[in-house]
Amino acid sequence: MSSDLARISEDDLIASFDELVADDVIVYGPHEVIQQSASGFPIEFRLCPSFAKKPHTVGASNPSFSQSRKWGPGSDMYCPDERLIVAKLNGTHDLALNLFCVDRPQLLLLTLDSYRRQFEPLDNDDFKAVLEVLRRWNNMYIIYNCSEVGGCSRTHKHMQGLRGPPFAFDALVHAEGSPKVPFRYFMHHFEQGFQRASAVDLLQVYNNIIGQCRTMLGLSEADVCPHNVVLWNDRIIVIPRRKGFIEGASANAAGMLGSIWVPDKKEMDEWMRLGCANVLRELGVPR
Repeated sequence: MSSDLARISEDDLIASFDELVADDVIVYGPHEVIQQSASGFPIEFRLCPSFAKKPHTVGASNPSFSQSRKWGPGSDMYCPDERLIVAKLNGTHDLALNLFCVDRPQLLLLTLDSYRRQFEPLDNDDFKAVLEVLRRWNNMYIIYNCSEVGGCSRTHKHMQGLRGPPFAFDALVHAEGSPKVPFRYFMHHFEQGFQRASAVDLLQVYNNIIGQCRTMLGLSEADVCPHNVVLWNDRIIVIPRRKGFIEGASANAAGMLGSIWVPDKKEMDEWMRLGCANVLRELGVPR
């Protein structure tokens, strides 16, 4: 673990987060949680009015930050305050506090090479950075939304850290072919744990799963393979994606694992109208 990261406690993160919220740098506010069931699959909607300010699609502008510096010459992400940066990870990634948050705190892991793109698969450097964070704060989980079809809204390659556990994690762990999980997914348990697993261990498993995702989606090696990644509790979950949205409903990796973030009840009602299980089937690959 890098010495910089070892010196940063969770209390330090929260103190920095609260200061940046108070200074109107980080967008975070009270949100209502409404729990539902998608034909037996657990769902929570987080109604976050502050998310009305968030760009939800690739290329969408954000006037609030248009005068801020970008996170590098190739980046479409903004750093309006240097206090957002928590640490450098292995000379390859910035660890930062997210600008638009549903958790307190919520993290970003961005590639220092701002020309790296969100449609690329994860690589060894990404997994090294992931393990740094998971080993330092084992109550966080990491997500990656690969491509716009996978639910990303920015193209600069980045992962996110959220407070665990993922809402429907237990449902996936104990599914064993249960039809309650509406979509296909791959899961691997690292018996040695994230504390002992190497980035190479994670990468080998991930690459094998991505090969299976390509087959499932009918993609060649040259094609972008849309998918979501979740890392929590010594497990990696990979979800192949067919669509980024269906009518007015969309989801990222956290959404596919049951935590759906919407700015208002109108968007939740759209999910309910379409049927939550139906939306998840369409976004992923139906079981």
